[in-house]
Amino acid sequence: MVIPADITLLEPTNSSLPEEQRHFLIYIPWDEKYLEKVPEEFREFLVAVLPFLRARTTDVHTAISMSNLDVLLAKFSEAVNRRVVALALILHDSGWSQMTEEEIAHSLGVTGLELTVTALAPKEKHAIESEKIAREVLANYAFDLPLTNEEIELICKAVRYHDKPEVVAGAEVPMPIEVQLLVDLDHLWSFTHENFWQDTVRKGVEAAEYLKNLERDLDTYFVTEAGKQKARELLADRAAEVR
Repeated sequence: MVIPADITLLEPTNSSLPEEQRHFLIYIPWDEKYLEKVPEEFREFLVAVLPFLRARTTDVHTAISMSNLDVLLAKFSEAVNRRVVALALILHDSGWSQMTEEEIAHSLGVTGLELTVTALAPKEKHAIESEKIAREVLANYAFDLPLTNEEIELICKAVRYHDKPEVVAGAEVPMPIEVQLLVDLDHLWSFTHENFWQDTVRKGVEAAEYLKNLERDLDTYFVTEAGKQKARELLADRAAEVR
């Protein structure tokens, strides 16, 4: 399978998974260049959380997703707690650090964005574990400006629901905009240059087919119109690369 030359993919050297499943654990190695994509005021916090972000390319995913923070926020006229969204984004996938290789492999056994029955359980578990870690980190990190209890609860709610666009979009009482934004910022990762090509290898799907699968699932994968618009822009970029 051909991927762009600027993307480095590695396979864990000490995996206990059967050889035919190890492609699920392929990852992009962390590099300090990714830290430059994070708004400066949040870099110190991201570095503190990095030990929880080593599994499943979560470190690179989080940094690149942070680069879209202000891009997406600029599309909203209503008041948004930017700090809450940023901290939630940094913490949202920390729970993968508590998951087994088998669980991580099962979570990636899809060829599009719609989850299979096998992928649902690890996805649910990682969000629960991420909320636990978020509460612990937020309780112990020495912020220059302490968070309020309301902000902590909002961060934890966003972390808990970040992989449930159907719940967030379909809530009878609209979920806070911060929760909606975390869903979309997280999910834009699937459409980025780095993850698109990484996932063609991890999920074993040809680029042209994966492009069609992303387009098919896009509308149900995002909560806000701004998120969908940005995803379509990124999808067009990936289509140009595939061509």
